[in-house]
Amino acid sequence: MKHKKLRAVLFNNRKKQLSVSYQSGKKVTVHYSQLGIDQNIEKAWVCAETKNQSIGFKLQNGRTDYMPYDQPLALSYDPDYLLQTAVEEMIAKIKLTIEKKGISKKYLAEQLHTSDNQVQRLLNPKILNKNLSQLYHISTLLGLNLEIHLKEAA
Repeated sequence: MKHKKLRAVLFNNRKKQLSVSYQSGKKVTVHYSQLGIDQNIEKAWVCAETKNQSIGFKLQNGRTDYMPYDQPLALSYDPDYLLQTAVEEMIAKIKLTIEKKGISKKYLAEQLHTSDNQVQRLLNPKILNKNLSQLYHISTLLGLNLEIHLKEAA
């Protein structure tokens, strides 16, 4: 995912907000209450021990806590993050079914009238630009029901 590495984290006790900057340039701000924080933050940092993939913070009461890089993205309903997560879940289910049923990727490529490389690309969760028609076809070949629906955000 392109947002994995954190660049910086800032906090504002007056506004009760934590702002996170990612290496990709994306910036996300979340309210302390979304993180379950009910007091001021004394210090916040990008944790080098996790290769910049978590945020550490020390609270006013002296407690130190950490959160993963993606928590602010999930809490702010970041569309890129949500899309990546949905694609990863879908691809994982398809790959598991392929393995369980012992179906070759060559067979899938033949059924889709495409190349083995295109099937590999479709099954690569890091590539977001997918051909939904082909994913739907793979799903039906595997006996899966691919559903795409919209609902009101929480």
